[in-house]
Amino acid sequence: MKVIFLDIDGVINSYDTHHHSNNEILLKLFIKYLSLRYQRDYTLYNPWVVRACYLDWDKDAMKRIKHILDKADARIVISSDWRPCIFHENPHEMRDLLHLWHMDKYWQDDTDALWIDSTRQSEKMKEAEEYLKSKGLDDYHDRSVEIMDYILEHPNITNYVVLDDLNLIELDEHFVKTLNLITDEQAEKCIQILNS
Repeated sequence: MKVIFLDIDGVINSYDTHHHSNNEILLKLFIKYLSLRYQRDYTLYNPWVVRACYLDWDKDAMKRIKHILDKADARIVISSDWRPCIFHENPHEMRDLLHLWHMDKYWQDDTDALWIDSTRQSEKMKEAEEYLKSKGLDDYHDRSVEIMDYILEHPNITNYVVLDDLNLIELDEHFVKTLNLITDEQAEKCIQILNS
């Protein structure tokens, strides 16, 4: 299985675009409309997150992600702070958000938020950190540790690329850094990495 570890903000959600409204009645009506239109119960999720996904995620960036997935026959694993394990409990939230873009069929999973305090998470984080250290890396971001943890727990991953606006240089040839939104050039680089 080939995987894109996908960040949201700075990759498909621009820092420049935000459709804000403080009218909660209109927001609730909008979420009900999306639930009817897309046949998913979006009232289960934070309405601000659902609206941001639908209105703020960039159309061209989403096309580029779909292009990568189709050309490389890859799946999405969400590594972003948008993961439901950070703020919510529903494990299918990201899949349902991707459904708004007709891309839920590509969703595979979310990485674990290892920095959340629990004994199991701490053990997993130590294992992933030890792996990174065995590769000669002493300085790394928590997100890289979470991605390594996911790879170590899923031996069926044959290749992967990490798309993020954080500087995860420790992931070396598997990392493509974006600045605000993914570009055509970066999308092609992702395809090359996944198909190499």
